[in-house]
Order: sequence, then structure tokens, then C-alpha cells
Amino acid sequence: MNARKRIIYTGLLAILCASPAISFAAKCGGTNINNTVTSVPTEIGKGTKLSILKFTSVIVSDDPSAPFHLASGECAGSFLISPDGKTSISGFCARKDKDGDVLYEEWVSSGGGVGTSKLLGGTGKFAKTAGASQWRNTPLYGTTSAVRWAGDCQ
Repeated sequence: MNARKRIIYTGLLAILCASPAISFAAKCGGTNINNTVTSVPTEIGKGTKLSILKFTSVIVSDDPSAPFHLASGECAGSFLISPDGKTSISGFCARKDKDGDVLYEEWVSSGGGVGTSKLLGGTGKFAKTAGASQWRNTPLYGTTSAVRWAGDCQ
């Protein structure tokens, strides 16, 4: 590589590394690939059920250049099912990218395989991350599911 190209590439790298926070596009979307590790249901009484859930998750962004693309980690949550069949689901995820920075997410649902999630910041480049999305869960083979999401990321 000639000296001129080396100077240009070094300058671009310095600018990218000096950026204190990531600026996400206004609209973003992708698919999380999840694999259930544990799901422990408990009958509380007279049709009321509580289930504790833990799963691994990988973010596959529609934009492969997005900072959170291929971030992976774990999620934990709970399902509460009342005797009349109403369901409340909520939980959190913490996913780490290739640089070791962690992105935090909170998700909720009233059942039916759809819900909302919020990005809650994180560490390093994700410290000031915010945003919200809507998602739809599609069960795949065995304990795997694909969660398609779209929303705003900042």
C-alpha cells in the first residue's frame, strides 16, 4: 500500500475510533435468532402458571454495518398465565458485540407471539443507545425461534 493511502486509511480509522457514541439510523430492523436454554413452568394454583425462561440470542440486523449486528448473549424473562388465559410476558437481554461492549434490552408482551422492546443503553459504544421496536416471534424447529423486529434505534 502506498504512503498516501496509508495516511488516508489511518485518518479515517482515527475519526471512527474518536467518536464517543454510536449514531444509529432512525429506522432499523432485523431478526433475533433465539434458542431456549431453560423453561421452568410452575403451577401456582387453580390455573395460574408462572414460567421462568432463559435463552441465548444473536441479533442479525438488516444492516450488516450496524454496530449491534451479530451481537450475542443471553436473555431471561417470565411468563404469567392467569386462569382465564391472559398472558403477561417480560424480560431482559444483554448481548455482547465483537469488541466486548454490551447492549441492554427490555421486552414485553401480552401473548400471541408479538410485543415491544426498548434498548436501554449498555457499555462502551452502546452507553447512550436508545430506541424502541415492535417484534413478532416465529417458532422454528425444536427450541429455536426467529424474532423479527423493526423500530427506531439511536
